[in-house]
Amino acid sequence: MENVQNLKHTLSYIQSELNRIETMAGTLSSIERDHFNKLTKFDHRELGDIAVEEQHAARQLGTIKHMCLSMAQQIEDIRNTIEGGGSGERTHHDEVH
Repeated sequence: MENVQNLKHTLSYIQSELNRIETMAGTLSSIERDHFNKLTKFDHRELGDIAVEEQHAARQLGTIKHMCLSMAQQIEDIRNTIEGGGSGERTHHDEVH
């Protein structure tokens, strides 16, 4: 029984940290998109190149955000199964890929 409790606590911790990473990635992605928009207003080749890099970083951070959401949902499903509430069905959250 103690092992099950430890597992639940560990899963809760991992889920919490994934949610934090998701929030940070979303925030940074928004900042990168804002930088891209600001930099593309200038008529300067080097700034345009930097803007493209910012756009690429924003896309990667957006992908990280979605990955974290998906993993957090999978952990929630595992926790529900451990607690006896899961029968393999999805909860009210949609799976994100």
